[in-house]
Amino acid sequence: MRFREPGRVGAATAVVLSCCLLAAACGSTAAGPEPAAELVTTTILEVATTTVTPAAARDGFVTGVADAAPILGGLTGHDLGCVADRLLEELEPAEVVALTRNGPLPDQSALTVRALHDCDLVVEVVTLGLREAIEADPGSPPIDAACLLEGVQPDDLAPYLEARLALGSVDFEGPEATDLLAGTPIIANMVRCGTLAAFGMANTGTPAVCIELSQRLGDMLVTLMEADGADLGPDPMLLARVFAVTNEIFAWLADEVPPDLEADALLVRDTTARMGELMVEGLARPDLGTGDEEEVMAAFMGVMTRISAELSGTEGDLTAATSRLSTYLVETCGESSSMLFELLVGVGATS
Repeated sequence: MRFREPGRVGAATAVVLSCCLLAAACGSTAAGPEPAAELVTTTILEVATTTVTPAAARDGFVTGVADAAPILGGLTGHDLGCVADRLLEELEPAEVVALTRNGPLPDQSALTVRALHDCDLVVEVVTLGLREAIEADPGSPPIDAACLLEGVQPDDLAPYLEARLALGSVDFEGPEATDLLAGTPIIANMVRCGTLAAFGMANTGTPAVCIELSQRLGDMLVTLMEADGADLGPDPMLLARVFAVTNEIFAWLADEVPPDLEADALLVRDTTARMGELMVEGLARPDLGTGDEEEVMAAFMGVMTRISAELSGTEGDLTAATSRLSTYLVETCGESSSMLFELLVGVGATS
């Protein structure tokens, strides 16, 4: 698993949408579908001809299921016993033995996750899998799996875990994982926890302003990704959203900087707030047809002309204030904090 430093927001958004964990290899790709089907059939026939008691099926599950379902390998015997008991309420002992030997079949994944849910083990399974993936990647910062799952509920992870059972590993990479985890706190946590880990920030001793800033940056990116466009190109409507979500951060930051930077923070806060107001006035008009690109672009150019006129004579002061504020955050919280300013530069809001 590799967390790259968030830089310009176009890259940061891509990281969030595709990060964080490299898929662990699971099984051989050489075997074709016919041998696999034959193995399952043979195993089930073998079990079917043998009388299996519930106790034997339970014991076999506890001691052997991790071989066929590595994703369950980190659970204790007590935990696995609980899962086996729940499975035996729905399956015959022979079916539990087959599941133990072959892993959950596709139509058994939901049942297995329900058993994990009943035993309060859904979050535990994903946490253990994340830790294993993090430890297996020497290039990854020491991100805390518990941080990634902060605020996540078992029901948030159930559809994702169903999809991962057949593959045997926890992996957040790819569009499927993104779709399954959309709407959960994990996306914002990836940015916040990755930022803290990338610069060696432990919860103890980390400046409070950095922890709060990383959280707000994560929430900001999630807000932008939930908009129709996730690639910060020359989209005027998306630029308006950028100002809307950054204004709150700059307003908060003005109360958090050292006294010698208060004037700079206030100047940046007031300027971005005014630019946001002008964006809304120019681009959120009821009469503006957002489906007409030429009309939207014409409105955007009108807004930029107004912004340029209002900033005339103060651009030098604003640039200097922004530079000092950015330098303070980078020195205090690490390079990742510069994304707050690079976001605006990336969409052409500041020079």
